Amino acid sequence: MEAFLNAITGDIANRFVVFFLDKCSKITGQTTESKRLQHDLQRLLLRVRAIVEEAEGRHITNKAMIYQLNILRKEMYRGYFTMDSLRIRGYEEVNAKGHDVSRSFSLSKFNVAKRLLLSTEDTHREKDMLQVLGSLNNIMVHMNESIAFFNNYPPLYRQPYSMHLYIGKCMFGRQMEMDRVIDFLLQIEHPSNKNVGVLPIVGPTYVGKSTLVAHVCNDVRVRNHFSQIVVLTGAETSDESLTTLKHKGVIMHKSNALGKNDRVLTVIEFTKAVDEVAWNSLYSSAYDSLGRSSKIIITSRSNEIIKFGTTQTLVLNFLPLEAYWYFFKILTFGSVDSNDHPKFESIAMEMARGMNGSFIDAQFHSDFLRNNLDVEYWCMYFTTFKAYIQRNISLFGENPYALSRRNKPTSFWINSTGKFLLFCQYRSCFAEDNVPAIAFHDVVSGSVECEGEFEVLAWKSHILPYKYYVVRCMIEKSQ
Repeated sequence: MEAFLNAITGDIANRFVVFFLDKCSKITGQTTESKRLQHDLQRLLLRVRAIVEEAEGRHITNKAMIYQLNILRKEMYRGYFTMDSLRIRGYEEVNAKGHDVSRSFSLSKFNVAKRLLLSTEDTHREKDMLQVLGSLNNIMVHMNESIAFFNNYPPLYRQPYSMHLYIGKCMFGRQMEMDRVIDFLLQIEHPSNKNVGVLPIVGPTYVGKSTLVAHVCNDVRVRNHFSQIVVLTGAETSDESLTTLKHKGVIMHKSNALGKNDRVLTVIEFTKAVDEVAWNSLYSSAYDSLGRSSKIIITSRSNEIIKFGTTQTLVLNFLPLEAYWYFFKILTFGSVDSNDHPKFESIAMEMARGMNGSFIDAQFHSDFLRNNLDVEYWCMYFTTFKAYIQRNISLFGENPYALSRRNKPTSFWINSTGKFLLFCQYRSCFAEDNVPAIAFHDVVSGSVECEGEFEVLAWKSHILPYKYYVVRCMIEKSQ
């Protein structure tokens, strides 16, 4: 009987060993396959990125090619987001296991018990990579002819060596929208048409309406087409001032090269609701005051201005997370390869997820992080960032970056003071206006002490007309 039990036990042990080794080989195979897919995706993305950046440096006029380039660009963002997410997740798993145990034990390829638990996640990761690879490969199969066409178009500008120097001063992710606005502006009206074309641009706070218009106004084609470009904002758009467009606003561009064929582009940034009677009075005199083939661009957070347009309204929405991550990563790491700093990359992606697509906040945070590639500094900064979000969710029930879109108050802790800074409302102005000397960073770092209600300079635009973004604040004591 004992011999029989020993035989049964030995057979069971042998079966378990065979099963165990079979699982080991499958998991090892999955790991190898995952690494191969990641390597293939990285190589393909490098090729796609080279094509996109080269095409963006050329003056492409064919609408179908612009549309095809936009599809390729979106797939590139998706590819980088997928690849970075997988790499960051893998780093976080290794890092989490490595805190309490030795590095050699944490996720060793011989530690099959741990590897078995992660095999399902590895399968999902491979599926994500396969989908992105398949989509990019399908597009690239038909790109050879497009690449040849791209090379036939004249260069639009010379891109700087470091991509972050260019991307920080460009209208990221809005190429299709820019082309549409420029097409509208360059249209020559028939002599019999006595109306001025009006293009409404609508979108939430911080979505980039003013930045888009600024880039359009800086385009050489637009500047050569109009003898004068004027921007009206803030108090200049009050009902009382909406009687004439003459001698109003900030002149962004002026030229006498057109002679008698003066054409004026007027940009009106509405910061509050507009009275329809006042607008109709203004518009009825626009042709006489601006001239034939002049154009008007109006921007607002409210959909009410849609009815003032003579063409289809351009609605701006925030970028999807994939594109926003690509933008924030390049700004934050600059000329440094983020692959060499997985800890920093993990922090940056978490911040990108929390900022709800805000361009201004991406610029603001990246300035501090890029200039301080230190682990302690990044961890401290990230801790403050998370506390800022959690505090506002506790107080107001919502992410602070979502609150700021609606110009709602948000609360920010002031370093080592036991006080909080309550952001009440923001406004934008030009350089010659009254800009506060106190910067946001000076207050939250505790280097400048303020009391009561005051204004701080939150951010300055890097492009013409160099707008300043000012926030009205209040100091509140910790409770």
